[in-house]
Amino acid sequence: MKKMILAATMLMTVAMSVSAQREVGSLTIQPKFGGNISVLYMDDKNLDYQNAGGMVAGAELEYRMAKWFALSGGAMYSQEGGKTKVKDLNLVEKANLDYITVPVMANFYVWKGLALKVGIEPAFKVHEKYDIPAGLSATKYMFGDAKSFDLRTPIGISYDFGGLTLDLRLDAGRTKAMKDRDFMNGSGQLTIGYKFALK
Repeated sequence: MKKMILAATMLMTVAMSVSAQREVGSLTIQPKFGGNISVLYMDDKNLDYQNAGGMVAGAELEYRMAKWFALSGGAMYSQEGGKTKVKDLNLVEKANLDYITVPVMANFYVWKGLALKVGIEPAFKVHEKYDIPAGLSATKYMFGDAKSFDLRTPIGISYDFGGLTLDLRLDAGRTKAMKDRDFMNGSGQLTIGYKFALK
């Protein structure tokens, strides 16, 4: 996560001089792709939690309502999950969870193309796979089955330069990710995209 934040900061700094200002009333579509680092966690001192990496890709629409404010909504395919280790037993299980996420964001443009973001993000599970510790049955040992719906609250920061957009977001789960466990989703996401004017 520290490397992702450092890379985003460096690219934003280099690009400050070529920022593009969008007109009020403009509508753009932004195909975007990148990577995320995710974790499944809950309040259990007997467990250790490890991150998992994955890719993310999709598109967002953004409508500029004021010089300083815009609303955006999109659909993203996101590979998530995490590893959990039982300390006393030295057992590790990995969950691979794929979602279609639907981020709806309020974007506050605080300076030129620099925006601070906050929103809500429903997520719909489309695939799940578990790496079970050797010697155990195929039944999920620690995770159980993932729920089909998850709700998150993302916050982020982005910078637009010449149509290109670099976007860093942190997602916090607000509902349980698993049916019979208290695991929650958390992730950090870095994407790059390009905005095409529709209006």
